[in-house]
Amino acid sequence: MEPTISLSEQREMLLETYNHANIEDLPTPSFIVDLNLVKDNCRRMLDGLEAISPDLRFRPHVKTHKTAEIVRLQLDNGRKHQSVVASTISEIRGLAPLVQDGTVKDILYGIPPTKSKIPTVAGIAQQLHQFGATLRLMIDSPAQLQFLRDYSQNHPTYGLPWSIFIKINVGDNRAGQTIGGSDLLEVIQQAVIAENIGLYGFYSHAGGSYSSTSFDSASEFLDKEVRSVYEASALARSILVPSEAGQQRFVLSVGATPTAHTSAKAFEMTKKLFKKVMENDDLEIHAGNYAMLDMQQVATSLVSPSNIAGRVVAEVITYYSDRNEYLIDAGVLALAREPGRIPGIATIKGQRVSGERWIVGRVSQEHGILTKRTENIENVLEQPLDEATIPKSWTPGDRVVLLPQHSCITSSMYQWYYVVENDIVVDVFVPWRGW
Repeated sequence: MEPTISLSEQREMLLETYNHANIEDLPTPSFIVDLNLVKDNCRRMLDGLEAISPDLRFRPHVKTHKTAEIVRLQLDNGRKHQSVVASTISEIRGLAPLVQDGTVKDILYGIPPTKSKIPTVAGIAQQLHQFGATLRLMIDSPAQLQFLRDYSQNHPTYGLPWSIFIKINVGDNRAGQTIGGSDLLEVIQQAVIAENIGLYGFYSHAGGSYSSTSFDSASEFLDKEVRSVYEASALARSILVPSEAGQQRFVLSVGATPTAHTSAKAFEMTKKLFKKVMENDDLEIHAGNYAMLDMQQVATSLVSPSNIAGRVVAEVITYYSDRNEYLIDAGVLALAREPGRIPGIATIKGQRVSGERWIVGRVSQEHGILTKRTENIENVLEQPLDEATIPKSWTPGDRVVLLPQHSCITSSMYQWYYVVENDIVVDVFVPWRGW
């Protein structure tokens, strides 16, 4: 039996074996990341937001890719923006090298913390503080505020104030309190008066914007987000004493990849709303999926399949002539089983999104079935196609490159990513795993 080796050692072994290899020569299933597309996606977002307003803040999410290398691209190495949001403790710990070199100075733990995690986040906050960085928490209930107060009272040597965002529910009914609800008022009141707790701002996530099918519909979600967090900040000011209310600026953080894309190309009406909000508060955009993209984002009509940087390479195992289907070696544990407006567990790269095409139609744990479908999908951007290069059929041993429905989930199935340029491996990224 081979001795256990670390992920870093595995990375070096993989690079030694596959550096400069073509994706046709990779083991399957493999997750590949097109480096040039990631760079393009990140640069397009940064340039778009800068064009709207140089005062607009940006806080990319790291949960899709979970790698330091892509965070650097999202932040342009911290030249202007140095804030991120993470979903797990593992991601926050993984950011340590970027904190130490000054690329990241502000980390939001993007899920309301459980009571059992308070000692852990307190220890991380102290470590970050040593490098001049801040850990912020997401809060959406009085109980969480009490957890923080209790910890500070029982650990007087902790010594740091808690910096919090209050999560606002803008209709997706995940985490967060709703504008106009009594629970939101109670959370704000307690946050304002609490010792050792600083209300930094209000945060919303327009998860519903994934159902957008046009620029206009995504813009409506963005408009609702901005108005909701702005109303929450006005409510907070009404609770503060007048001398403090006039001086307090909150950070209002809004976004999801579809609404972030629309904010980067905002209508004049949206620009006016941004300008109004930024008279009293600081407006921040957050997004994460945009760096990799996937078929769910293609369904919004805001991006093309040719923008998708994260892909799965699989191999054809068997052709079944009686039912005109193919067996491949990528199933649930290689692709996930996410639904989307565009049918299929995954779409084959190089084929049209609408009309007649092959898709991964069914999956079991370790294998999938390629099936032929014909339907018209309205309001999607097609990619430039070279019909001569698109195979009409495959034989066992052929490779297929698959575009996943939801790259955040699909990428999490892999211990490492093969990083490619022009389908040639140039690096291996090892993502942060676990919670």
